[in-house]
Amino acid sequence: MTLNILLLDDNPDDRALSRRELEKHFQDTQIQEVGDRAGFDRQVEAGLDFDIIITDFQMRWTTGLDVLRQVKTLEPQLPVIMFTATGTQEIAVEAMKLGLDDYVIKSPRHYARLPVAVRTCLDRSEIRARAIRSETRLASLLENIQLGVFRMSLEGRLEECNRALRNMLGGDQGEPSAIRHPLLDRVVESLPALKVPFDTTELQAKIGEDDAGGKFYVVKLVRVKVNGHDAIDGIVEDATSLHQAGAEIHRLNAELERRIVERTRQLQEANEALETFGFSVSHDLREPLRTIQGYADALRQDIQSGNDKQIVSYAERIDAITKRVDLMVSELFEFARLSRAELAAEVISLREAVTDAQAALQSEPGYRQASIQMNVPDSLLVKAYRPVLVQALTNLLSNAVKFVRPETHASINVLAKSAGSTVRVEVQDNGIGMDKAALERIFNVFERLHGEEEYPGTGIGLAIVKKGVERMNGTVGVQSAPGVGSTFWIELPSA
Repeated sequence: MTLNILLLDDNPDDRALSRRELEKHFQDTQIQEVGDRAGFDRQVEAGLDFDIIITDFQMRWTTGLDVLRQVKTLEPQLPVIMFTATGTQEIAVEAMKLGLDDYVIKSPRHYARLPVAVRTCLDRSEIRARAIRSETRLASLLENIQLGVFRMSLEGRLEECNRALRNMLGGDQGEPSAIRHPLLDRVVESLPALKVPFDTTELQAKIGEDDAGGKFYVVKLVRVKVNGHDAIDGIVEDATSLHQAGAEIHRLNAELERRIVERTRQLQEANEALETFGFSVSHDLREPLRTIQGYADALRQDIQSGNDKQIVSYAERIDAITKRVDLMVSELFEFARLSRAELAAEVISLREAVTDAQAALQSEPGYRQASIQMNVPDSLLVKAYRPVLVQALTNLLSNAVKFVRPETHASINVLAKSAGSTVRVEVQDNGIGMDKAALERIFNVFERLHGEEEYPGTGIGLAIVKKGVERMNGTVGVQSAPGVGSTFWIELPSA
């Protein structure tokens, strides 16, 4: 590290000899020489960025005492050495009072002492700086620690305390001895138990009532010796939260019991819903199986009788029905998976999700012929599970294309907007619409409002939408009127 020295002397020869001696002992040194008032003023204006200052006493433009006063006013910790041939003992004493770090007589044999004085001053300065840093760290720790720390006389007079204790006692910023608080009264009552140095005691003090902002403190006291006198040091912990833990645990137990009752009720409702679901599945799966069985019997009879006119038609119907059953089973599996799968929420661009849903429908002729308007800002982000969100949007767009009047092209408007803590996306169509009674059951499993020939489908798609959205902590709904069209909407947590 480079040693920066400011050398003040109006004699250039003295400066040269001093520089020679300093550079001989300090290898990496930068010495700034100043011999007049203007040069010194420039250094003061620049901020006196030096490790040490060496000044003569008697100079034509000032004295070393004036330099010393000015330096110590600006930089109290900056070491200053007076190196002079004209000083006296009185001057040396006066300089030491002003904060001079060393005094060296200027003579040929004393030049060699100048580097020693510099080294000594730098070592003292470093020790002083470390002590200041330690004191600063300790003071900062005591001021910022969450424990109250104080010192009290044996008579109960509060002499010192940190910020944490002041805050505990109401924030009084006055003199410690003027602070009054019931906690201090309890501490004073405990002082007689501390009879000799290093005696310790602990007390627990409850101040105020629990339901009116009451506090509970734990105080540890020790008797110490300070400068030959006995005193009391104390640490105070605000243990209100621990004191209230018993009541909180009791409350939590009551809450747990209430939740158990609520969960039991939910399980009962779930079992009832499961029974209804099982009935629907049994009914809707048995119906196509009975139809297949009927076509199979017809095929067998026609083959036996030699009537082959309807064989191909029957086979095609069986094939179509089996494909529909396969689709129903697949969607049932998807519905069941959504009920139990862990859906890890992530931040998703809603516009990108809508674009993915549109891409999934490009192979459907009805969708390619539809008029699609999209008003989804790029800035809208939601917390959701991407595959489930894309699937829900795909189902809604597919329904908007499918449920239109004959000879009518679908017109769909997809729009999204922020709604406080949620984001709402709507799929508006010009379809056949629904009456009010249908709106209450449209999201049920196997709920179909139209015949298979008129509008094919499994009746599970909207149930999958509702289950998936609810698993992502969202909600789903619909507004509709017959002959007007429908607006399906999804609301999800905003990211």
